[in-house]
Order: sequence, then C-alpha cells, then structure tokens
Amino acid sequence: MEPSHEASPRPDVFFGFSYEMFDDAVGREFCRPPDQTLLALAHDSRIGRLMVADPWRSYVVSAARRRPVRLIEDISVAGRDAIRVRPHRLRTDDASDIGTVERSYRRYGEVLGRALARSRGEREPAPDSAALVTYHPFAAAFCDSAWISRIVYFGQDDWATGEGVAKWWDVYREAYRRIDRRCAAIFAVSEELADRLSPRTEVVPNGVIADVWRPRRPAADRIASLPRPRVVYTGTIDDRLDRALVESTASMVGSVVMIGYPGDTQTIEWLRSLDRVHVFDPVGQDELAAMVQACDVGMIPHRDDPCIRAMSPLKLYEYLAAGLPVLSVDLPPVHGVDDERVRICRREDWAKSLTQVLGMGSATEQHRQAFIDAVSWERRMRPVVDAAVG
Repeated sequence: MEPSHEASPRPDVFFGFSYEMFDDAVGREFCRPPDQTLLALAHDSRIGRLMVADPWRSYVVSAARRRPVRLIEDISVAGRDAIRVRPHRLRTDDASDIGTVERSYRRYGEVLGRALARSRGEREPAPDSAALVTYHPFAAAFCDSAWISRIVYFGQDDWATGEGVAKWWDVYREAYRRIDRRCAAIFAVSEELADRLSPRTEVVPNGVIADVWRPRRPAADRIASLPRPRVVYTGTIDDRLDRALVESTASMVGSVVMIGYPGDTQTIEWLRSLDRVHVFDPVGQDELAAMVQACDVGMIPHRDDPCIRAMSPLKLYEYLAAGLPVLSVDLPPVHGVDDERVRICRREDWAKSLTQVLGMGSATEQHRQAFIDAVSWERRMRPVVDAAVG
C-alpha cells in the first residue's frame, strides 16, 4: 500500500541531492551542505509536506545491488515525517548532449510530480503546488513541470570545470545559463563559484555542526599515541593534494594525520609510503572532532585548479572549530574566514609558513566558541529555507 498524506495548507517542498542519495547523507551523519539543507527544511515549521528526491538511478544497477526500486516510501528526517522518492531509468549516467539531458530531466520532473500526486492521493499534481530545492544543476535547469512553484538551486561544486566530468562541461554551462534565467533563488558555497553561476547568487559558505564541535573531547588513543606536532588533513583524499607540499610537511613534523574517504587509490598508496604519514578511513562526526582536536595544525595543501578554487573547504571550518591554526595555499574561498588563525601562503613559502603556524598554538576557548556560533549550519541555512518557502 502506497503512503497517503492529507493536503497541507503550508507549502510543500521537494529537496533534491546532486549525484548522491539520501543513504549517503545518513551514512556521513549529515555533515555536508546538502545534508544540512535537508535538515534545515525538516526543522522549519513553515514547510508542509517534505519530499526527498534521489537522483536518477538505474533499474539494472538497483536490481543487481538489491536496492529498492519502489517510487515512494515514508522516511524520517530529524524526527519529522518525510517522503523519499527514488526515480529510476535504464542507465545511471547522463548523456553528453544537451537535448537528451534536457528531455531526461523534464521526465525527472514528471516522475517527481507523479510521486507528489501519489503522496497526496491526487491523480495529477496541482499546478504551482510545491517548491523544488536542489543541488543538481540539471534538475534546476531543465525540470519544467507545472507542479513546480519555484526552484532554488544551491551550487556546491563547479561542475563545468570538474576534471572527472569533462565530457559534460558544455551541458553544465548551458545549465548555468538556464539556472540564471529561471531559478527564484541561487546559492553557492563561494564567491568564486557565485561569479561563475549568476550575478544573483547569494554566497552561503560551509559550516559546522555546533553540537559536534563545541565540546572539548578526549584525544582518541590512536591519535594520542602519535608523535607531536601533529598536522591534520580531513575530507576526501584524492589527487587534489599537492604532493610536494604534503611531503614537505611530513619531513618537518612528528605526524601527518589524514582522515577521510579514499577517493583515489594511487594517492592513498603514495601517502602510505611516506614516513610519519598516517591514513585513517572516514569516522563518525564525534570521533572526527576528537581526532582533529588532538592535532596541532590543520592544513589545506591543494593543487591550483579551477574546480578546486571554487570549493569552500569544509575542513577549514572544522579545523578552526577545533581551535587549530590553519596553513593553506592561496585559494579564494579561504580568504576572510579567520584572518587571525589562518595563514595563507605561496607554495614556495610553505615550509617557512608551516614553522610559523606550528608556533601559533590553540585558539582561546572564547575565540573557538565564537567561531562555532558564527559558522553553525543552523545560521548558514536560514536564507535557503526562507527562499524555499517564498
């Protein structure tokens, strides 16, 4: 029996991920921007029915992995009843020509509309009856179903410069043009990305989960046993790392601590070959906070690349919330976050700057708590939710 819910006088909202599923957000304990947007929507009493849309998935792949293919199911998000929608088609990947992608995401919008109608007990979804808040550029650009009252797009990455998606760059650029014309509100994680999307874009940088980072936590045994000083790197571990800077760091400190998803096998193998470098798989948010707090410096040794320059490094905010000083290469989104605690340097000055940062010590507790207050996800997401409810 399909879920059935009475119509709500409050505006209904559809939330959409980019290329991830709801399960991914649950698995990482809702620590990234899309996850926090979803939680903010769930917590807001102005919103009626909350629908959560996965991106297109393949019937074939889902069947092989024994994943459900049922269109809708009841779920709970932050203690609130919501409805999950699993759109399926034959293939997972998008085509690389604009016409095919446009047709596919028009159909995606129709599938979401069918799910919306089914959840309401309607034959067809009423026109202009729900907002679409999405991190998927193709959904924001090409979904044009009549049920959509307003579209809110949130750009987390610059897909039009991502090395791994080069064959779709032209489609992403066209999507950006459509987003500029048709979206009621546009958000991005950095000024750099905002400049590439639309003059109307409002910047909402990354933040932290205040309840996770506010307490002082005991050092995890596997970190406490490592020689100091300890320099930490968190997040996806892949080829965005500048190898020369990482190797220089390892030669100067007691331990380099790398914590995160292994995004590139060759990078992981290289890191494991280095003396004093310790690579840890992803951990839960509480353990991550404890591990970072047990270190002495946070680092951002990234390559200079258009896609990387548009990112708002979540790790930057985590390091500062832990009270660590930070050493970073010169990336636009790093500027102005905490001029007192972040040292931005040229690559050729990395070793000299590392020595200086190692001498900075931990932030005062007053400074740390004030920073957490300023960058909490609860505060960050208010304008996004306001845009969703109109």
